[in-house]
Amino acid sequence: MPLDPSINNPPYLTLSQKQAPGKKNPAWKTIIWLLLALLGSTGLEYYFLQEQSPASVKNNLTVLLIFNIILILLFVLVVLITRNLVKLYSERKSKILGSRFQTKLIIAFLILTLVPSVLLFTVANKLFTLSIGSWFNVKTEQTLQQSMDVAQEYYASMEKSSLIRIQKIEEFITQKELFRQAKRWQLNKLIEEKRKEYAIGGIILYDDKYRPIASEIDKKGAPYVQSGDFTDVLKKSAGGEGVSEFRTLSQGHYIIVAKPLTEQIKDKLSIWGYILTLVSIPGSTQHKIQAIQNSFESYKRQNFLQLPVSASYYTTFLMITLLILFSAIWLGFYMARGITVPIQLLAEGTRRISEGDLNFKLGISAQDEIGVLVDSFNRMTEKLNDSQSNVEKANQDLKITNIELEQRRQYIATILDNIGAGVVSIDKRGRITTFNKAAADILAVSAQEVSGSRYKNVFDKSHLAVIRKIIREMTSKNKESAEDQVEIKLNESSLILLIKAHVLKNPGQRYLGIVIVFEDLTAMIQTQKIAAWKEVAQGIAHEIKNPLTPIQLNTQRLKKKYYEDKKSFNKIFEESIDIISQEVEGMKDLVNEFLRFARMPTPSLKPNSLHEIIDNVYTLYKNNNKNITIKKNYDPNVTQANIDAEQFRRIFINFFENSIDALEDNGKIEISTKIDFTANKIFIRFSDDGAGIPNTDRDKLFLPHFTTKKRGTGLGLAIVNRIVADHGGTITVKNNQPQGTIFEIQIPRTHAPFNEEPAPPSFRKTTFSPF
Repeated sequence: MPLDPSINNPPYLTLSQKQAPGKKNPAWKTIIWLLLALLGSTGLEYYFLQEQSPASVKNNLTVLLIFNIILILLFVLVVLITRNLVKLYSERKSKILGSRFQTKLIIAFLILTLVPSVLLFTVANKLFTLSIGSWFNVKTEQTLQQSMDVAQEYYASMEKSSLIRIQKIEEFITQKELFRQAKRWQLNKLIEEKRKEYAIGGIILYDDKYRPIASEIDKKGAPYVQSGDFTDVLKKSAGGEGVSEFRTLSQGHYIIVAKPLTEQIKDKLSIWGYILTLVSIPGSTQHKIQAIQNSFESYKRQNFLQLPVSASYYTTFLMITLLILFSAIWLGFYMARGITVPIQLLAEGTRRISEGDLNFKLGISAQDEIGVLVDSFNRMTEKLNDSQSNVEKANQDLKITNIELEQRRQYIATILDNIGAGVVSIDKRGRITTFNKAAADILAVSAQEVSGSRYKNVFDKSHLAVIRKIIREMTSKNKESAEDQVEIKLNESSLILLIKAHVLKNPGQRYLGIVIVFEDLTAMIQTQKIAAWKEVAQGIAHEIKNPLTPIQLNTQRLKKKYYEDKKSFNKIFEESIDIISQEVEGMKDLVNEFLRFARMPTPSLKPNSLHEIIDNVYTLYKNNNKNITIKKNYDPNVTQANIDAEQFRRIFINFFENSIDALEDNGKIEISTKIDFTANKIFIRFSDDGAGIPNTDRDKLFLPHFTTKKRGTGLGLAIVNRIVADHGGTITVKNNQPQGTIFEIQIPRTHAPFNEEPAPPSFRKTTFSPF
């Protein structure tokens, strides 16, 4: 979906950048224009209404101001909404990101606002209709009309009563002819009596010129009557009928009734004067009548304004409802923009980042969830940028490392191809990963053919089965290393190989595989054999030469004595023969020892009790003439060993003989045994506290005919070494502390009893000498 085309592409994008360059924000100018429009419209309305009804304008100025504010706000919202609707339509048509969300949000706000607004408008309209109906209903109007009728009837009744009284006074005056000049003095007395009789405010008689001729006024009305002028009322009554008029004086409220007084002159009625009565109305009654009249007049005015007022209220309610609806729409636009614009910027940022611009950042300042999202986005870009830098640096370092590793690999491969020892490495899946040139030459196998193959397939050949046997022994017994000297048949020739195997582990001690190193010892052993036999021959020659000298000397002595002194020849002959026989016997013993060494029979390996063999030899030497203490320290786990009992008996006899010859009186000998189940070996230690063996003689100790004794043959330890080697073991010698010598033999443990329990873990961990 395309983004808003108005979004630019700088590395740091903000909301303000969505405005056109150089375009200033006109908000403050718009506010000024709206205020001027508000003041202007309110002023015009105030002016025109003041011309018609100033009082109502002053009371409704606030209403006009609020009405204009609502109208202006409604106009502004209509303009804004129209503008945003046009823009939204354009965005939806252009399929700009966020336009559909804006539409949904605006519709949601409209629905959420429309229902309560319409409901509020309906309820308000109903309430207003009921209120208007209660104000201008027929019963109220009838009540007010009837009240006015009662007031008018009250006034009419008082006027009628006044007219009747005036008529009676007129009849009395006419009957008594009091209108004549001679009797007019009686008028004052008459009206005085009548005023008191009728209990009215006053009675005044006038002549035909409207001049008062007699009057009787109560004290409250006297000042007004004296200063008042009733000429207009008298003139109205000149028509012959009595007239009445309601007047409010300073002393109170009065009903004034006037009627002309006539006499018969020549069959013609002539007005000779006027009579006027003043009837006082009580103040409370007048106030009530006035209130009724004012209420009725106010009701009439309001009833006349019922339609305009209703229309104005309906219009106001409608405007408020529209204002709420338009406000909701505009709020929907505003909130949608607040969400969709950051989403557009985030989408643009995502696109920029996907194109590799990791320096891109968003400059949106917000405190809500959008601000958190933008902050997270910026931190993500920073981390991505740092990660890319780190990755590029790591890639560069990796390239350098790979070059170095390749150079080192080539160097190691060159070394492996040029060393004389064969090297074979096997990974944890059992596949051969390294097979150097020496291994291929020694084993007569092509390195290219076996590389990547399983070692079982390669070492399954009959002449290489010994190698597979070593690997199988390591894997089945979880051994870290193994070493063996084997002889294999290859191309009708024999090879003697020294095979060393070791487990490969990474720094985390995880198993990686096995490395096997083997050396061809055939030529070296042959050379060693030639050198050994040469040395043996030299030793034998030297040992044979020693007895030949006394034999030669005694032979010469016999020859000399035979010719010189025949008397003592017999004695010398016997002595010489004894010496010659003794030396020949020594030579015979030497030859026999040599023959035994040279013709050492192949050991007959079978399960034998090692401790029982030691005990048999111990019995021969426990009662020695030097008072030597012999201590035994047996491991109970050592029960049987796969050995030749007779040959091992010779080993222990040799050890006892050598130690007893080397020890002084009260010396000590200790013989111990141990077993290592992990290494599958049995250890035998034979120690004494004698003078010990010099370091210079230790390497030659097991060579034939090397001895430190005066009469020794030098074959004892050589035979011991041969027996141990024939059993697949090793023998070492070292100094005892504080003095003496220790011989230690290691032989394989191969035929252990099936019911034998393994040694405790602490003991089974031993991989070398357990002593």
